Amino acid sequence: MFKGAIAILGVFLFSLGCAAHVATQSPSTPPVQVPVPQPVLLPHLTVSDISLNEAGEIEVMLSNTGKGAAPYGVGSLAIYVDGLLKWKDSLGALPDQSFLAPGGAALYTTPVELVGRHDVRAVLDEGEKIVDEKRVSNVFPKVLGKGESDGKPVPRGLRISDLFLDTRRKLSVTLTNVGDSAFPLRAVTLRIFVDGLPGASYPMGDLSDQPFLAPEGNLTLTTPLTLAGRHEILARIDFTSEAKVPDKEESSLKRILAGPSAGPDIIVRDLDLTEDFELMIILSNSGETDLRKGAIFQIKVFVNDQRISEFDHFISEGMKANFGNRYVVAPPYRVEITGISRVKVSISPELPSYDIRLENNSLEKTFVILPFRLGPRGGEEFNFSVSPPAAQGEGHAGKVKAEARCEGGSSTLMLSFRLSGSSGEGLTFSGRSPLKAEFPIPVEELQKESVWSVLVTNPSGKKVQGHLIVRHP
Repeated sequence: MFKGAIAILGVFLFSLGCAAHVATQSPSTPPVQVPVPQPVLLPHLTVSDISLNEAGEIEVMLSNTGKGAAPYGVGSLAIYVDGLLKWKDSLGALPDQSFLAPGGAALYTTPVELVGRHDVRAVLDEGEKIVDEKRVSNVFPKVLGKGESDGKPVPRGLRISDLFLDTRRKLSVTLTNVGDSAFPLRAVTLRIFVDGLPGASYPMGDLSDQPFLAPEGNLTLTTPLTLAGRHEILARIDFTSEAKVPDKEESSLKRILAGPSAGPDIIVRDLDLTEDFELMIILSNSGETDLRKGAIFQIKVFVNDQRISEFDHFISEGMKANFGNRYVVAPPYRVEITGISRVKVSISPELPSYDIRLENNSLEKTFVILPFRLGPRGGEEFNFSVSPPAAQGEGHAGKVKAEARCEGGSSTLMLSFRLSGSSGEGLTFSGRSPLKAEFPIPVEELQKESVWSVLVTNPSGKKVQGHLIVRHP
């Protein structure tokens, strides 16, 4: 019986395994059907035309030549007149949105009105926020309006973009070329009006040596016009016939500019030496009003970066405006200069009304003092170097001053200067002692350290001795 039960259990397990095997069989899975991708339809928003209506307002024709709809409220429309932005708004703010549909179009009247003839640009979706089929038609330029210059070339885009006063209270004008080609500056005259009255007129060649202004380029010009107080300034550029603008089309900019009040402007004009090689300080008043007697200035003297003297000076006589006189200050304690010395003098007023401009209140000079002893018709050569100068006041940078002094008489001397490595003849000065000479340093030499040689010559038949004094920035 036990064996029979074993047999029955074996048959049962065999049947169960077969059933399980049958259950795991399944018919073959049919292939998955991948959907065919649909093409992405993109919009193509364009400005198809711009025009003027009877009221002189700019109208813009917008259209969508793409195969897809453009999204609502995305992008913008802007109008530029003569390169300047006049109006800009979101596309979602336009009343007729039919131009968003594929093949749709809408005419929109902008609030921009024109008088005369102008270069107009309509710029669609300036921020590039729309995924577009192509972007070649999103800027539409056109000359609109009527004027004497109909059918003739228009200005190539020169405009006044800024007016301001520099630190010297001189009027500065920034020009911008918003055209697509270089503009000849020689074809322009700058006219300035102050409080409605003609102030000055400057041919561009008097203000800049630059012949052309490149497209999208800027040029800032400083005029000789100095302003004090608050004024209305109108700057205008007139185009000559060279600019091919027969009707003298103008570009102008008006600003209210406030310069500092008129007053004395005291500068350290020069540094010199007495016969005993003691420092002398020369002051002048470059301002528009006199400085009264009794004003007090603090004066500091540095030699080779060491402060040698500091004192308060009482102005003993008035200093006339516009460089009317030279005022000499001798330090109360003698400051003797010897050898090669770098001398700096700075001044500061006790009261602000004594000096309205403080940027030009210091001056640095290098003194080179060399003794010479010359036989009859003899000479001696010296060398000195000039380093690139720091910023100096007006009229100071780039000059060398020299003086040859003989002891005990006014003998005739000659000074010959030559730049090291130069093939030229150099500069020669002659005259009786004290012989003084002055000459500018070439601009290209101011950017680097240069070495100069100076030959002191005694053309007389007797011995002379003395000192050579060289001053340079």
